[in-house]
Amino acid sequence: MHFSRILLCSTVVVATAALAVETKTWVHSEVQEFDKGTLKGVSLSNNGRISLAPKLTERLDAGASHLWSAVAGSGGRIYAGGSDGKVYVLDAQGKSRVLATLEGGGTIYALAAFDEQVYAASSPDAKVWRIAHDGKATLFAAAPNAHYIWALIPADHGAFYAATGDPGQILKLDAKGKTTLLFDSGETHVRALALDKDGKLIAGTDSSGVILRVNAKGEGFVLQQTGKREVTAITVATDGTIYAAASGNRTAAPLPPPATPATPPVTPPVGAGPANPHQPAGQAAVPRGTNAPPTTQPYNVAAGGSEIWRIGTDGEPTLFWNHPQALVYGLAFDPVGQLLAATGNQGRVYRIESPQAYTRLAQTETGQATALAPLPGGGVAVATANPGKLFQLGPQFESSGTLESDVFDAGSFTRWGRLHTEIEANGSAVKLETRSGNLDTPEKNWSPWAAVGGAADSRVASPPARFLQWKATFTAQSDAAGQPPVLKLIEVAYQQKNVAPVLEKIEITPYNHKFPNSSSSLLTGSAANILSLPPIGQVRRNTPSAPTSESSGAATMNYDKGWIGARWKASDQNGDALEYKVEYRGQQEREWKLLKEQLKENRISWDAASFADGRYLLRVTASDLPDNYPEVALTASIESEPFLVDNTPPHIEALTAKSDGGKLVIRFHAADALSDLDSAEYSVNGSDWKPARPVNGMTDAASLDYLVEAALPPGSEWTVAVRVTDENDNAEVSKIVVRP
Repeated sequence: MHFSRILLCSTVVVATAALAVETKTWVHSEVQEFDKGTLKGVSLSNNGRISLAPKLTERLDAGASHLWSAVAGSGGRIYAGGSDGKVYVLDAQGKSRVLATLEGGGTIYALAAFDEQVYAASSPDAKVWRIAHDGKATLFAAAPNAHYIWALIPADHGAFYAATGDPGQILKLDAKGKTTLLFDSGETHVRALALDKDGKLIAGTDSSGVILRVNAKGEGFVLQQTGKREVTAITVATDGTIYAAASGNRTAAPLPPPATPATPPVTPPVGAGPANPHQPAGQAAVPRGTNAPPTTQPYNVAAGGSEIWRIGTDGEPTLFWNHPQALVYGLAFDPVGQLLAATGNQGRVYRIESPQAYTRLAQTETGQATALAPLPGGGVAVATANPGKLFQLGPQFESSGTLESDVFDAGSFTRWGRLHTEIEANGSAVKLETRSGNLDTPEKNWSPWAAVGGAADSRVASPPARFLQWKATFTAQSDAAGQPPVLKLIEVAYQQKNVAPVLEKIEITPYNHKFPNSSSSLLTGSAANILSLPPIGQVRRNTPSAPTSESSGAATMNYDKGWIGARWKASDQNGDALEYKVEYRGQQEREWKLLKEQLKENRISWDAASFADGRYLLRVTASDLPDNYPEVALTASIESEPFLVDNTPPHIEALTAKSDGGKLVIRFHAADALSDLDSAEYSVNGSDWKPARPVNGMTDAASLDYLVEAALPPGSEWTVAVRVTDENDNAEVSKIVVRP
């Protein structure tokens, strides 16, 4: 209300002054806060800016679990490859069909379009098929010594380069399909392949995660070893800058492959002898691993997120972008030359503007966005897995989109105040709505969406409740200046209704003990004078049957004769700080007398030596006044069970002692008016105290008889002293002189 607000944390509650039941603010301004919501048709930048996204249109549903490759062909066609040997085509009119089903099935991880035809590489049989417009597929080439073909790049004169796995090699396929070995990486897989502006190959490997340049002679040079296990995608900008994505922890054990048909035995690479003739001078060969596929294959989740490396035209590598969870499957450039990344395992497409700035452009509602293919008319084709679909992203922006926030739990019944926003409208509109309810899920029985006024600080119209949610709807106006609206900040003011404190239990602590001073937690005295209490509500046992450990709520007290105390359990639903008033009265009295007020701790000790013997009660009143205005502060009270104050020692009667048969026979009776006896002792001629045993053998009553037979000291006169103590540590001493 009239207090200044202080920012506490992200997705924040901002409190005023020290008052718990005061105006607080639910804030969204950071990417982590907006990301908790549901985004549809809007993009989210890493600096917390929400805007309309490029239009995402589903163009093909393969009816299969995954698509793993996509390429733009002639005549406006888009091709996609998936499982079961199926190649799909989407024509310029938007009609889709299965273009071909390849003999032997397999998975299509690589496609290339060339000369009015599409070429598809199937795995794990490592074959390349040429497919005509009518769907006729003919075998173009085969890599009999490999199991996987991960990339297929058109070269001059109808030739292709193929990146293979198990073993990790680069093959050259001439126009007639003849296959020759260009480069053996010594790795398990060459996972990614691209041509730089000079016509040299840029390759990425698994399982050492290296990026190499390979020339026409098959000579390789490592540009960078990434911090990851597997280079998953490579693309080259028009100026020659190379971008390469890598995923998976290099130290992690290989993950199991997806279910695939049995593979033939591994044979020596084509054209390779015992040593690798294409290994660059001065570069040690990397031992080839097992025939497990890379970590980012279907249904596997690589640990450690992804990196994207930028290798400049001068060859300098720099880490351009990284993400702790997203796995980058594909890279491409949008129509204006900005880098796009297709990721899993949330099916997202990111635009990476710089090492410091990136934007989540699209959420495909699939498990993985697996491949990107730039389209001639602008926009990008996006292939996905789980399920297998093909989308087109852009070039137009969405005409509308929504961001529905996460559900806010205020903790108790709450009134909603003003909703403050920071919006760059850019000639368009952002509509804000809220709804509230008392269930933690808003699917049903919440209030309907209620519009918030158009002003930057308009009051929430939703009814008071415990939970709140807001929704922002972005609409691009036809006369907008070409820039979509941008949302930067939403703050919702709220105020909980004050709820009275709760006092659940009160316990009287053991007599003759006190809590340490509140100003210091240090205890004084020997270990024998320190008493540890169990958590409130548990019985304190003098001799536990098994070792126990103190849990939260335990407390420790010092021995101090005549002191007594109490502790209680209190809570406040609003999170208010509490203060306490403690009163007492005799069990037969009517009025409460003040013992202590404005107490900040949930415990108290006081000197009961000045109290008359008898039974008393305590009343503790908790107040949330410290965090509330006086007119709205609330209290709650609890009364203890009656407890005993006993400062009077037991009475010793009929003390006698006589010499009998060389022994000293001592008899006496002890009784206490209020408490059971605790112990009895005797001393002869000032010797150390020794225990005196009751006649019945047990110290279990307030009145007991004692008989002691002690050794008779030398001499003709003996002084006998007895000491009796009750349960409250009150002691009485009596003595007698014995003569023969």
